Amino acid sequence: MCPLPAVLQVDSGMSRLGMTLQDIDQLAQDPSFRRYVMVRCVMSHLACADEPANGANEAQCQQFEALAASFPGVARSLANSGGCLLGEAFHGDLARAGIALYGGDPADGPEPPFAPVVRLDARVIQLRTVPDGTGVGYGLDWQAKGERRLATLSIGYADGWLRSLAGRGAAWFGDVRLPIAGRVSMDSMTVDVTALSPGVLAEGDLVELIGPHQRLDDVARDAGTISYEILTRLGTRFARQVRPLECPTPALEVLA
Repeated sequence: MCPLPAVLQVDSGMSRLGMTLQDIDQLAQDPSFRRYVMVRCVMSHLACADEPANGANEAQCQQFEALAASFPGVARSLANSGGCLLGEAFHGDLARAGIALYGGDPADGPEPPFAPVVRLDARVIQLRTVPDGTGVGYGLDWQAKGERRLATLSIGYADGWLRSLAGRGAAWFGDVRLPIAGRVSMDSMTVDVTALSPGVLAEGDLVELIGPHQRLDDVARDAGTISYEILTRLGTRFARQVRPLECPTPALEVLA
């Protein structure tokens, strides 16, 4: 029987998945394990890579090295996207980049380290002008202060656009921010477009939800969550356009 190739996950301190030091000692003493299993890589996962100054990172790195020492000559993998930014000691032989592939900031630092590659646009499906005091959306939570011009967009929480963005999030058209007016509905939401000159925005036009004016991490901050959740919630109803990576514009554009 040929040995089966395997990646061995060890618990270096996150207490989520992986073998403990005691488990590894047992395997190292079991001749049948090496006879039937060919370990190609030893891996673990960092709990605090998004906090570069957290001492748990160094502690996990040291624990991982101690665990991996039982498998000399085998590839090692510890770093996720945030781990890639912690220094050479964390890099190992294989990095498992996640949020970095989408241009997200794994550490929420002052300067995003990666170029954005995802853009999300939504189409304007209706324009209207409402008088002072008009309520908008479920619960009529949002009240027009003076005459306002509104645009309804073809995106809602069924598409993964979080309801928590109501009253905090926005869309963009050109360099103009268009705040969300009222609650995010299942299939639509409304934004206040009064800041735009009349006639600039038309039904059928696209407005930016993730892009050069509003990065993925900005949306996550406004929603009170993390960028990972924004990306994983984006649904199947979008039209996706994938561009070559050498293109200077975002490689993945999503249209609602």
